[in-house]
Amino acid sequence: MSLLVLAVASAMAATEPDVARPLHWLVDAQNTDGSWGADAHSTEPDVATTAISGLALLRLGHTGAKGDYQDSTRRAVMYVADAVERAPANEIAVQAPGTLVQRKLGRNVDTFIAAQFLAEVLPTLKGQLHDRAEKALAGCVKRIEMAQAQDGSYSRDGWAPLLASAFANDGLYAARRAGARVDDGVLAKGQAALVGKYDARTKSFGTGESAGVQLYSIAAGAIAAAQVAREPAAPPELKLHADATARAGAQALRNDNVLRGFGTYGGEEHVSYMLTTEAKAAIGGDEWAAFRTGMHARLAAIQRENGTWRGDHCITSTAFCTAASLITLAIQPQQHGARPS
Repeated sequence: MSLLVLAVASAMAATEPDVARPLHWLVDAQNTDGSWGADAHSTEPDVATTAISGLALLRLGHTGAKGDYQDSTRRAVMYVADAVERAPANEIAVQAPGTLVQRKLGRNVDTFIAAQFLAEVLPTLKGQLHDRAEKALAGCVKRIEMAQAQDGSYSRDGWAPLLASAFANDGLYAARRAGARVDDGVLAKGQAALVGKYDARTKSFGTGESAGVQLYSIAAGAIAAAQVAREPAAPPELKLHADATARAGAQALRNDNVLRGFGTYGGEEHVSYMLTTEAKAAIGGDEWAAFRTGMHARLAAIQRENGTWRGDHCITSTAFCTAASLITLAIQPQQHGARPS
């Protein structure tokens, strides 16, 4: 092999993450009951980690009906549906308290991520499993609507609850696309609250619910701005605010210090990358291509020797961080799961 070929191969390896090894790790890490926890075969699994791991399989083409790992996806659906079915109907949470993800993103984050996973996987399911998932999704929607506060937020506890609110609103949008009944007023209030984290007067993003980290606030605002852009009936003033939020976020994300988030890479950074990438995906063209290239290079630089990602702070879970990064890598313009911005 020529030195030129070796040099090109080395450059590509430095800027493009490996997807096969982390995917295989994630599949192998799943428990027999369909769940995931922080690490391989965890004895303390949780719904949030299971839902985001199932979502990663789904986005990579392993649905409830096709793909090499379709059985893993179906087992994840069963675990999440079981959790929703066991939870009292008058309670928001579908997971017992005390998990790592809850401590960082809020008590009800499992319900929020479960809604998105169930909504996206639902069209690929058949028979009894489809019916169970559909009913579980409806239950999650009701719980999320119960969780919304007067100011439009869905979570105020945890270290960075704004990201949980973004998951909640995203889950409702996914549920509506899947045919579930969702209160339009709840959606509108949630949109306005997330977009409202950008103050056009001071030209700054509020970080009171994002652990003082601007990246998390930008990510939540970006995904909400993308949702507003898809709403033809959204009030003109909300559309203008959403557009300002999107433009200010795009400008801020050109700063590497902002992209570094907390300064080291935790699950919150991986989630923020997922949300911002989804929000930008439908733009396409040079802006999308440049952002995608930069994000892939960033994830390649912090990928571990075995192909996985693990948090350096807060959400340190290998499964959670690996799943979020795989979702980011799977996003393409106009692909399922991508939202315009």
